[in-house]
Amino acid sequence: MLPLTGRVDVHTHLLPGVDDGCETVEESITCARALVAAGYTHAFCTPHVWPDLPGTNAREIGQRVADLQTGFDRADVPLTLLPGGENNLLSVWPQIREKPRGEVVTLGLLGRYVLFDFWTDIAEMVRERIEPAVRHLRDQGFELILAHPERIAALQKDLRALDRLTELGVKLQLNSWCLAEPRGDRRRDVAERLLKEGRYFLIGTDLHRPSGMAARIKGISVAEQLVGADEVERLTVGNPRELMGVE
Repeated sequence: MLPLTGRVDVHTHLLPGVDDGCETVEESITCARALVAAGYTHAFCTPHVWPDLPGTNAREIGQRVADLQTGFDRADVPLTLLPGGENNLLSVWPQIREKPRGEVVTLGLLGRYVLFDFWTDIAEMVRERIEPAVRHLRDQGFELILAHPERIAALQKDLRALDRLTELGVKLQLNSWCLAEPRGDRRRDVAERLLKEGRYFLIGTDLHRPSGMAARIKGISVAEQLVGADEVERLTVGNPRELMGVE
């Protein structure tokens, strides 16, 4: 059982040099220090899992996380790292039907929770491509978590498409920085609505670089103002326990 004393960031691009996130270990350390200062004790490393990023498979992600943890420990950064990935379902459907279950990148590499995203501004694409992929993964016994629905144009335009995904059992993860956007920004408007309706299961920062950390931490404070500290604790401390295999 992992000790849990603070917040858990469930969505980060801390691993250096593997995707569009941190480029160097130094950048990763800077971002990690900002998380620690904001009360985080754990963070999942969730690089993009795309067919054209061969280094983001379960085996290599696990080793890269271990290597970065060594760097954090040497730099005296008190943040415990956990492996994971952000799976783009549009890029792997329907090919994922042929993929062995054990090769699907899950949070903690525990074989249970799959964090995924997709990008389209066409709501019908959600029905034609994403819903079948979700059904397939659910049939394989996975729990599905959709990253940042408030950022996906098709869902912004038609929340009924999001309703269909949640009816299939998909849980939702909010990107904290979307709450730091100006009022009237569509991402913030959708994020506020879903947060106030109690539809999110998790809050993550989706951090990429040191320059974006201030907005990500500010978004946590905005969330507390909107729904209270207890609800934010549930989304950043309580619910993440399930992802870590802690009951």
